[in-house]
Amino acid sequence: MDRWLENRQLPYHLASACGLVRKDGLILLIRSSKRGWELPGGTVEQGETITEALKREIFEESGIRTVPEHLTGVYQNLSMKDGYGPLEGMKLPPIINFAFICRYVSGEPTVSEESEDVRWVTSEEAVHLVTHPLYAQRLADLLQYEGSVVFSSYTYDNRTAEFRPKEDL
Repeated sequence: MDRWLENRQLPYHLASACGLVRKDGLILLIRSSKRGWELPGGTVEQGETITEALKREIFEESGIRTVPEHLTGVYQNLSMKDGYGPLEGMKLPPIINFAFICRYVSGEPTVSEESEDVRWVTSEEAVHLVTHPLYAQRLADLLQYEGSVVFSSYTYDNRTAEFRPKEDL
């Protein structure tokens, strides 16, 4: 019998998605209170597809409507992390993030409960603004996208900001 059945613990990951949205040669970034500047995106809710969640999250965080066009990366964080907000005091499961290049459809940058600032920036500005190691790597992969999907498994410690690719574990 499988170990997870013996322990009555189902193996699972949360799913999330982020998107690189371009308009007139500029990239859409949001600034959150927890992570600083980042690409818009978030967690898939029950009953949503990954692309539905991505479109919803981008709109909620920025006021911009998009269409995901190219899957560019899959990022598997193997670490559990502390919950925040309504999940304070809980341990959140590992997460798999799907990164997409998205087509701008409509809207103007608008802050929300999920974003302190929203703006269109050049690629160079984006590289300097996005400093969180996980999000900086996704941005770099998106900017270098040439048709192949990137896959990465890693652990990340939020307290120490230590990032360890799976190959180094």
